Amino acid sequence: MMQTDLHADSASSCLDATLALCNACGRLCDAQIRLDQERVVLVKWCPEHGITRSLVSSDKSWYLRSLSYVKPGTRPLARAFDGCTACPGSCGLCPDHQQHTCVPIVEITGSCNLHCPICLVSGRVGKELTVEEVRSVLDHLIRYEGKINMLTLSGGEPTVHPELTGILDLCRRPEIGLVSVSTNGIALDRDPDLIRKIRDRDAVISLQFDGFAEEVYGSLRGRGDLAALKQRVVERILDAGARLSLTVTLGRGVNEAELPRILDLFFATDLVLSLMLQPLSYGASCDDPLNVLTIPDVVRLVAQASRGRLTRDDFTPLPCSHPSCFALTYLLKLDGGALVSLPSLIDVESYIDIIKNQALFGTDMQTLERIKDALYSLWSSDGMLPHRDAVLGRVKRLLNDISALGRAGSHRDLIDLGVSNVKSIFIHHFMDRATFDLSRAIKCCNHYAMPDGRLLPACVRNNLTAIGS
Repeated sequence: MMQTDLHADSASSCLDATLALCNACGRLCDAQIRLDQERVVLVKWCPEHGITRSLVSSDKSWYLRSLSYVKPGTRPLARAFDGCTACPGSCGLCPDHQQHTCVPIVEITGSCNLHCPICLVSGRVGKELTVEEVRSVLDHLIRYEGKINMLTLSGGEPTVHPELTGILDLCRRPEIGLVSVSTNGIALDRDPDLIRKIRDRDAVISLQFDGFAEEVYGSLRGRGDLAALKQRVVERILDAGARLSLTVTLGRGVNEAELPRILDLFFATDLVLSLMLQPLSYGASCDDPLNVLTIPDVVRLVAQASRGRLTRDDFTPLPCSHPSCFALTYLLKLDGGALVSLPSLIDVESYIDIIKNQALFGTDMQTLERIKDALYSLWSSDGMLPHRDAVLGRVKRLLNDISALGRAGSHRDLIDLGVSNVKSIFIHHFMDRATFDLSRAIKCCNHYAMPDGRLLPACVRNNLTAIGS
């Protein structure tokens, strides 16, 4: 019956078969990824509700081209489970999972001081972890991965945890590079000293920042007064010399017009390390799952809003994840404040090889030597590349700085060196009920680290609550 019903849609051609969630009831069901004119859709068959559809990509050419960027995953050093039953029923990670952990998320509390209408984890209240439980989580992560490039402390709202500073102290282990605190900023506005406490522990403040207009926050967060609060918090963070990352939830018809000013803020200071753009995910309900923002839409909007500083060609999928999950670009900082995208300097194959299986720009000697070799190769045949001498000088200084660190340099030192020289823009499209696709989930590199040692792919936990509990 499933084959008959799905193949009855003769107007589209099938790219792959997978398992997905029924738009109506959330039941795991058979599905196909299909071409539909110039877009890519997920077509699902539920025994109770029949066929439902969701948009995967608004741009067929982006989707098909992105498939060529996929690289083999990296296996972790150890796993929580030796075998797999029915995927994703034994998620944790099992040997069938096709990627290691690039960016682990530690949800230190389920409590939150904001009630966003768009909350991905609405209705799921996690426990508050003790410092010892966080220590156990870190021990597990280091056993699995050896080194962690970036660790995210999340919630709920992590700044309401009474032991946040103690947890940050615990995270200052030599195996852990960058630590980020994901926050809505409310506690930072009430207690500016908390900004200094986070800064003094070398952590990055990842601020939920959807724009400058009250109506944006009224729509996405249920509180229009947050617009002024966010701007105050940004000023206090920058005045304190703390490192900042901006996390933007981007909704169709809601805040696309905010992008030019958001990008201006991103480009304005070295203290803003990165920009994370997240197309709006709708949880269990979406009025029109065929009319949502997807990654190529966000790439186009960012290029248009960048005032000539970025192009669509600056963005590529993250090769270690599924191409529908992430796109990104890295921008090398030059003397005088100029920025130049690495994809504009390095051939595609070299660039993809450099960024594969890592969510942060790799600041090890091997990676930078590959960059240097790629630049030399290009410049020997084309003297018209932009910022030629400035880029080569920056890369040479980076190599010298890494050599100076020598054996005494920790993993954190290397990551800090990379962050101080490279800005990044990420586009991360979380899956909701309408877009959940098991073929994406098994390639996920963004995992919730649980106190019992399990690692749960973010979208598995957000959408399948029985597994995520």
